[in-house]
Amino acid sequence: MTWTIVVGVKQVPDDDEIGIDPDTGRLDRASAPAVMNPPDRDALEAALSIADEVDARVVAMTMGPPMATPVLEEAVAMGCDDAVLITDRAFAGSDTWPTSLTLARAAEALDADVVVCGEETTDSSTGQVPPGIAAHNGWAQLTYVEELEPDPEGGRLIATRDVEGGHERVAAELPVVVAVAYGEFEARPAGLHRKIYAENDFEPAQLTAEELGIADEVGLAVSPTAVGGMETVEPVERRGEVVDDVDGLVEPIRGVET
Repeated sequence: MTWTIVVGVKQVPDDDEIGIDPDTGRLDRASAPAVMNPPDRDALEAALSIADEVDARVVAMTMGPPMATPVLEEAVAMGCDDAVLITDRAFAGSDTWPTSLTLARAAEALDADVVVCGEETTDSSTGQVPPGIAAHNGWAQLTYVEELEPDPEGGRLIATRDVEGGHERVAAELPVVVAVAYGEFEARPAGLHRKIYAENDFEPAQLTAEELGIADEVGLAVSPTAVGGMETVEPVERRGEVVDDVDGLVEPIRGVET
């Protein structure tokens, strides 16, 4: 059996240069250059590492406007076999609920056995999309994953997860959605011939909301998230005092207002 591994990647504003629109409370995406979401590099490496061990086809997918194509080219340069751009004006304003629904339907359309995502995106940091994909499709999910071991004979994926107080080892039957821990999978460099192919010859396939059968279930109107308001918080005044020994700590602590 050949596994189909689908990797979710996203184009995000460079978090070193992004600002907030004071009128809407939303990220001002036009104020910063677009880059691949850093945790998604871990997801790409995790997917490719599975493919190193089993017969698999790795496909990257992203939901965004046509200008998001460079992240797919980057994924193909790293080693993905193909990539799909999920694009439609109907998606504008979608929060994590319709976004995870869209990616879930795309994963189904691609006959995914495994969906791999970064643990979160730097432009929202909710961590809700990977579990949302699993929930929409009724698939197993593995989160906070630090190591992966495919079990093709058993039709399972075995993961080592980071949990409070230690680690746990869990096996999930396919299909499964994996959210990998950021910083645990060091991305491999892209080969020169792959870069040349991705930048000059590769064209991603496209999927629309209508093709996925969700044209009325996406967009701002069906997104429950709302920004109630924004305010600037004044920094708390801090003071410090150096004491010579432990006994000298008592009086300064007593004098602290609570």
